[in-house]
Order: sequence, then structure tokens, then C-alpha cells
Amino acid sequence: MQTFKNNIVVNGVFFAFLDGEKCAVLAHFYEEIAKALNFPDYFHPNFDSLDECLNDLSWIKEKEIQLLIFNFSDLLFEEPHHLEVVNSILANAIGELEDKGVNFSVSTQAL
Repeated sequence: MQTFKNNIVVNGVFFAFLDGEKCAVLAHFYEEIAKALNFPDYFHPNFDSLDECLNDLSWIKEKEIQLLIFNFSDLLFEEPHHLEVVNSILANAIGELEDKGVNFSVSTQAL
């Protein structure tokens, strides 16, 4: 059985996992999303770099990428003013990647 921590590939689909409980502040969100989506070393913890990396994802060979965010209600709990920007960047990436032939989706679960 394949073991995983931040992501796994199943039947040609790249699943990335993000736990909102570990992302109460923006700095931790950057760390966790970088691990989940295998961001390259040039990623820096800021909105511009997040946007750039999410709109690329070319280092992931699978053409279907699903970001699963557990405990979504805890995501950026201590800095909720950042959540709207993060959601906007994620929504933009969905459209940008679709234009490149990549199906990127984000699913959330509040526990």
C-alpha cells in the first residue's frame, strides 16, 4: 500500500491534502500548500509567488489535480482577512490551468 503525507497519485489523479487546523495563520498556510503541491524552491511566502505557482503546476505531470482542504473552517482562523485573497487566487488558478489543459479543483470539508 502506498503511504502519503501531503499528496498522493491515484489512478492518474494528483491529490494534494491541506489541513486547515495547521494553517491558522498565513505563514503556515504557505508552508502547507507548498508541501501539498510540491512547489519548487523558487516559491516565496507571498501572494504573488502563490499566484505564480498555482497558475503553473507544470512540475506535476498529472493533468488532473485535486486540492482537498480539510477543516476548512479553521483555515486562516487567526487571520481571516487573508481568506478572501487566497480564495480568489485559487479560483483564478482553476481557470488559468483549464486553459492549459489541466483540471485543477479545490474541495473543502469543514469538520
